[in-house]
Amino acid sequence: TSDNVVRGKIAIKGDNVERVEKVAIGKVEGLKQYINVFELTSIARAVELASEENPKADALTIITDSQTAMYWARNNKINPKVITPAHESALEYLRKALLLFGGEVTFNHIPRDENPAGKLLEAELEKEAPHTI
Repeated sequence: TSDNVVRGKIAIKGDNVERVEKVAIGKVEGLKQYINVFELTSIARAVELASEENPKADALTIITDSQTAMYWARNNKINPKVITPAHESALEYLRKALLLFGGEVTFNHIPRDENPAGKLLEAELEKEAPHTI
């Protein structure tokens, strides 16, 4: 049921791709903030899309405004103090996407106000927001 999931949107913007996608993450008891799980899921999806768009590429740079998700992706692990099944699932998705890509992937940070994917997501959410006069 919808009570068992948290829904959100992720944005991916690159040389050949620009998309906003809906994501559902299974609720985890005690987990109040899902933003970093969504951020890591977005990184994994970006790697997956890159491997689909350019299967022969040998290198990829992922830029994110989430320092937390960037560190998790770089280190291929999540702090044991915060890890939940939702985190584990997102990290496993990233691992599979990295295997599918097969090349070298670099994860870098960019400030939120300079992130093209963040701006894309903001524009999408603005279209959905109720407008007042």
